[in-house]
Amino acid sequence: MVSYDPRRLVGTLVEETSLLARGAESELRLGRFYGRKAVFKLRLPKPYMDPALDSKLRRVRTIREAKVIAAALEGGVPAPRLYMVLPSAGLIVMEYVEGPQLKEVLWRGSLDPGRAGYEAGVILGRLHSLGIVHGDPTTSNYIVSGRGLILIDYGLSEFSTSIEDRAVDVHLFKRAVESTHAGIVGELYGGFLDGYRESMGDPARGVLERVEEIELRGRYVEERRKSVWRM
Repeated sequence: MVSYDPRRLVGTLVEETSLLARGAESELRLGRFYGRKAVFKLRLPKPYMDPALDSKLRRVRTIREAKVIAAALEGGVPAPRLYMVLPSAGLIVMEYVEGPQLKEVLWRGSLDPGRAGYEAGVILGRLHSLGIVHGDPTTSNYIVSGRGLILIDYGLSEFSTSIEDRAVDVHLFKRAVESTHAGIVGELYGGFLDGYRESMGDPARGVLERVEEIELRGRYVEERRKSVWRM
């Protein structure tokens, strides 16, 4: 199997890239792809892993993420457009979505929370209707662009129709709203639920009931933890 160094490969595609973000398993770099502003997502080799296993995992995860984004786009979900995928290099080249994070816009108070929440809920509901869960649908991963909200970062996404997986997505959004936008939780999350129900239709009921169960589990665990500390 031919092995590629993702950083060297990027150098052959663009004259210069700048680092946008670095995570545990990948880095995002900004550059140009055939004249278009683009994001280069690189899944980097892990020196502590067996090279063959590491290469396989990076390839499989790159393919999965690219398939998810392609399916989302085909289903009408506003997501970054794919430009190129090189699984053997752990590389995805995609559209750079211009605009601030929804989180930042809400902090500035320049967008109606109810309307923003509604649009975010419609998008996540549409994604779930396609049999995809996002994995991290926070207000940091919605970009306010000239085309409306765009949902980005599909690194944790997967194909799933599980009620539990869908409920975890919704729960993550709610937790992010509560921790990041405490002053507008009611408007923002209320709008989100309206959009989600409208987009998902009847299946939304089971998902939202499961969200309540997840919250009850969390409260139970927290109470047990407190009781142990008091002993």
